Amino acid sequence: MNRIKRIAINTLSLSIAEIVVKVVQFFIFVFVARHLGNVIFGKFNFAYSFSIIAVIFADIGINYMLIREISRKKELLNKFVSNSFIIKTVFSVIIFILTILILNILKYPLETRVLIYLLLAYMFLRSHTELLFSIFKVFEKMHYEALIKSIGLISILVLGFVGLMFLDNIVTLALAFVIIQLFIFLITLVIVTKKFVKLKLEFDLNFSKKILKLAFPFSLAVIFAGIYFHIDNVMLSIMKGDISVAVYSAAYNITLALLFIPSMYSFAIYPILSRYYESDKKKVDFIYERSFKYLFMLGLPISVGLYIIAQNIILFIYGPNYATSIIVLKILAWFILFKFISFLTGILLSSINKQKFRMYGQGTAAFANLGLNFILIPKYSFIGAGIATIASELILFTITFIFVSKYFHIFNVFKILYKPILAVAVMTLAIIFLEINMFLLIFIGAAIYFITLYLLKAFDERDRSLMKNIVKTR
Repeated sequence: MNRIKRIAINTLSLSIAEIVVKVVQFFIFVFVARHLGNVIFGKFNFAYSFSIIAVIFADIGINYMLIREISRKKELLNKFVSNSFIIKTVFSVIIFILTILILNILKYPLETRVLIYLLLAYMFLRSHTELLFSIFKVFEKMHYEALIKSIGLISILVLGFVGLMFLDNIVTLALAFVIIQLFIFLITLVIVTKKFVKLKLEFDLNFSKKILKLAFPFSLAVIFAGIYFHIDNVMLSIMKGDISVAVYSAAYNITLALLFIPSMYSFAIYPILSRYYESDKKKVDFIYERSFKYLFMLGLPISVGLYIIAQNIILFIYGPNYATSIIVLKILAWFILFKFISFLTGILLSSINKQKFRMYGQGTAAFANLGLNFILIPKYSFIGAGIATIASELILFTITFIFVSKYFHIFNVFKILYKPILAVAVMTLAIIFLEINMFLLIFIGAAIYFITLYLLKAFDERDRSLMKNIVKTR
C-alpha cells in the first residue's frame, strides 16, 4: 500500500498547487473580463488560445514521452532531457517565425499581434519548464512542481494587476506572464541541477531522431488535444468576433478551471502505471478500476450542480453584462463528467504503450470538433461552439474507453454507475427548488450527495482499506 499512499501524497501536492494556479489564473481572466470589458476579454482569450495551439507544434508531446521513458530508464535521464531541450528550442524558433508571418498576412491589429507574440513567448518558456517538471514526476517529488507553480502564478497575478491598474493595458499583463515565467524556468533549472541531476547539454542526432520517433504518437495526441480544447475561441474570433469569444470563454473558463482534479490525479498515477504495467498488471487493473469509480463519483455531481446553478455562478463571477453566458455554461456543464473519466482512459493508454489508440481517439474528437464548429458556429455562434465541445468529448471518451476495454482491462462499469446516479438524483430533488445563497446550496448539495452514497454503500471494503492505508502514518 506504500504505492497507493505515494499516489495520494503526490496527488495532494499537485492538487493543492493546481487549485492555487487555477484560482489565480481564473481570477486574472475574471479581472480582465470585468475591468477591461468583453471586447478586450474576447481578444485576450483568442490570443491565449492561439498561442497554446501554436506552442503545441513546438512541444510535440515530448513531456509525456519523457515521463514514461525515464521512469523505465533513469540512467538515460540527462540524454533524454538535454536532447529534448534542444529539439524544443529549434521548433519554438520555427513556430515563432511562422506565427509572425501568418498574423501579418491575416492583417491582425497591432495590439492583437503583440499580445500573441508575448503570450507565445510565455508558452514557450512554460513548455521548457514543464520539461524540467517531468523530472520531478519521474522521481515522484511533485511537491517541488507544486510550490514552483503556485509561486509563479501568484507572482504573475501581483505583477500583472499592478501593471493593469497603472497602465490599463492588456499588453502589460502579457508582459508580466513572460517575465515571471522566465524566472520560474531558471529557478526550476537550479532545483533540478542541485537536487536531482547535474544536467549537461549534449546533442546526439541519432538519439534526437529516436526521441522524435518515440514522441510521435504523443505529439499527434497532444496536437489533437490542443486543437480540440482551444480551436473554439480561434474559430469564434474569425467567424463571429471578439464579443462572441468573450461570451463563450466566460463559461468555458469555469469548466477548464475544474479540470485540475482529473488532470492532477492522472498525472500522479501516470509514472506508476507505466512502471507497474511491465511488472505487476494486477496493480494496474486495481488502480484503473478504483480511479474510474472515484472520478465518475466526483464528475457527475459537479456536472449536475453546474447545470442547476449556472445562472447564479455567471452573475456572481462576471456580473449581468455576461448573462448570455448562462446558456453556454449549462451546455458545457456536461463536458465535465466525460472529461473526468476520459483523462483516465487516455493516461492509461499511454502508460501501457497503446498511445496510438489515444491518438486515434483525440484525432477523431479534434476533427469532429472542427467539423461541428464549422457547421454550428456560423448559425448558432457560441451556443454552437458549446454543443460541438460536449459532442466531441463524448466521442473521445467512448473511443478511448473501448480501446482500454479491448486491449487491456474490461470490468462491469454499470456496477459503478448506478449508485452515484441514484445519489445525484436525490441531491437534485433536494436542492432544485431551494432559493438560498449559492455557497450554502453547494454545501447542502454536496452533503446530501455523499450521505446518500454512504447509505447506498457505494464504498466497499476495498475502498475503506485503501483510505485507511492512505491516511495511515508510518
